[in-house]
Parts: sequence; C-alpha cells; structure tokens
Amino acid sequence: CSDKTGTLTQNRMTVAHMWFDNQIHEADTSENQSGKGFDKVAKGWKSLECVAMLCNRAEFKPGQDQVPILKREVNGDASEAALLKCTELTSGNVIDYRRRNKKVCEVPFNSTNKFQVSIHETNDNDQRYLL
Repeated sequence: CSDKTGTLTQNRMTVAHMWFDNQIHEADTSENQSGKGFDKVAKGWKSLECVAMLCNRAEFKPGQDQVPILKREVNGDASEAALLKCTELTSGNVIDYRRRNKKVCEVPFNSTNKFQVSIHETNDNDQRYLL
C-alpha cells in the first residue's frame, strides 16, 4: 500500500497501485469494480492476490455483511486492512480462502526483521506447504 492519504488522521489506507507481471497496475477502488480494471486472471495477479489474502491478519468486524466492503470496519492495521478490502472486492470471500489454505506457522512482521512469513497448507492435491 503506497497511498497513505488519510492514514495519519483516520488510520486508513487504500490500495492505489499494484506491481505484477512487470507492470504497475491501477487498482479499482470502486465498490462495484466499475472503474479502470486489470486482468484478474493474470498469473502475476493471482500470485499477488494469494499473498495479500494469506499473509495478512486483518479481518472484518462481525455483523457487517450488508455494509459495502470499502466502508466495513476492520480489526488489523491500516495496510493489512487495505489489502483485505482490495482482495475482498476482486475475488470475494477472503476468510473462506484462508480457511481452505490453513495457516500452519507464522513469523509476524517486526521492525527488527523487516519481513513477515506465513506457512500454509493448500486446498489442492499438492502435499507441499505454501511459504
């Protein structure tokens, strides 16, 4: 997430641009996904989307199914909330995707390491873990 408009005053971020397949793509931040789009079946996007959904601890607060995605309240930090909303808009039920790709282990991001790692089982026939 690079667009930090509102972060200092409202603790809010929005995904504005994404880098995949050696190109910068503009994110569609409209609720109905009617704005400028990108190839949502591109291999690079599918990989980025998987990472954004699984390497992320943010969750929607309960009881907001009727609230538009971009207006939902989220438990989690602003950058992870932005990624959650982006992937919920583009692919649908992120929480269900996480359930199908169970987290086995995690090293949370911290300022000393400057990285985050999560290891997941996958919902396909591949016995290897997703790192």
